Amino acid sequence: MIEAIMSGVVATLFLDAWQRILRLAAGIPVSNWALVGRWFAHLPQGRMFHDPITEAKPVDHELAIGWIGHYVTGIAYGFIYLWVIRDLLGLEPTILNGLVFGAISVLVPWFFFMPAMGGGLLGRNTPNPPKACVLAFMTHCVFGVGLATGALVV
Repeated sequence: MIEAIMSGVVATLFLDAWQRILRLAAGIPVSNWALVGRWFAHLPQGRMFHDPITEAKPVDHELAIGWIGHYVTGIAYGFIYLWVIRDLLGLEPTILNGLVFGAISVLVPWFFFMPAMGGGLLGRNTPNPPKACVLAFMTHCVFGVGLATGALVV
């Protein structure tokens, strides 16, 4: 359990650091966790898909909700990663299988979270869909390396 939590927290820290590096190196903005918080806050009302989330009613404390949701999601991925690697595949965590897991996990934003936030499948409603997809792919690869790193440090 501690290993899965550490895996998810480290991976999420890797993701956050990666976004800041991209912002400094290329001017790419970091994720808006307030909008993610707004998305999470609308879930109990049965609203999963927005068109777009920026038009959904703002909620109190959406930035805090977004950050908490971001890290809880990262921890959930830590549990899933270790379950897949150990229980399904019979392997131990490595940087390589973390990278592969991260690369595969990009399917979640491409086909669920981008549409849920109003960005469309594969970001087709974003200003630059190929860029949105490539950034998501790179970020999930970094995240996957973080999952393995977090599991390996325990």
